Amino acid sequence: MKRAPRWLVETVAWSGALVMLTGVGVVVSGVIGTQTLYGETPVVSLPLTHLTQQTQPAPQQRKVVPVRTRANTGVPAEPSLGAPPGPFNDPRPTAFAASENRYAFLAGVTHYRKPTHDTIAGAQDVQFIRSLLLASGWRAENIRMVTDQQATGAAVRAGLQWLAGKSTPGTFTLFHFSGHVKQEGGHEKLWPYDRDFVTDTFLARTLNQGSGKLWVDIAGCEAGGFMEDLPSSRVLVSTSSKASQKSYEFPQWGESVWSGLVWDLGLAQGQADANRNGITTVGEALRWGTYYAQAITLRQQPHGRQTPQVAGDPVRGWTLDNPPA
Repeated sequence: MKRAPRWLVETVAWSGALVMLTGVGVVVSGVIGTQTLYGETPVVSLPLTHLTQQTQPAPQQRKVVPVRTRANTGVPAEPSLGAPPGPFNDPRPTAFAASENRYAFLAGVTHYRKPTHDTIAGAQDVQFIRSLLLASGWRAENIRMVTDQQATGAAVRAGLQWLAGKSTPGTFTLFHFSGHVKQEGGHEKLWPYDRDFVTDTFLARTLNQGSGKLWVDIAGCEAGGFMEDLPSSRVLVSTSSKASQKSYEFPQWGESVWSGLVWDLGLAQGQADANRNGITTVGEALRWGTYYAQAITLRQQPHGRQTPQVAGDPVRGWTLDNPPA
């Protein structure tokens, strides 16, 4: 068979290469340009070469909650942020909620309905939190959890209303969300599986109907926007980043950076135990998670660091197995 001229072979090869490059450009620009439409949560790029390992003394009689942890231990410090959090005298509650008076609603989405992009850790975060609550003496019938296809807008709103209805004097309630957050028209919205968004105004209006102690914890991009109407002397609010920042996921953990630090490494594994007394309080976990979330994401590009936000109820010297009432 007669061989094709060399100039023709090279022309075809270069044309194919240009087509491939153009295709890649469309995919990349599509991911970035449609972020507000389809959701995009950045992941931590490894290695984190700017971090330096700090050696800490062995804890004394550390209380480790018996759950199957996912996050790796030994998160290093970041010298430019100063020393990691040390001991702090968090106020302790004057009354505690018994197991029958603790309620939680957990919502997390990993697999979204197309065309919304999936996350890595949404459902896994809340599954871990549920296991930690059960190991800390919470009752299974008092914990509602919706993930992936179950986590529709209607289901999230119903769960929030259920939780608010349980919040009476003497109770402790918890709401945690892991997934995308949408910013639109000066508002933040929880991004359910079906894009039936739950607004910050609905969230605050519903949860503020309660009268018992409440902790709201949100892991998602721009989560700090939910701070506006929620924190109070009754309500503790923690978010994974400022309203102007992205929040990262950690593929090696299969968890979001914030949930992996606070709930897994901090509370379950006891690494946040600053005074080394073997008991990790929520105050210790929130300070520890705030420091290390910034350390891990400090030089991530193109979005930069995430800076967790914590506000509201200053009484934080309590544990998951003995929350305030």
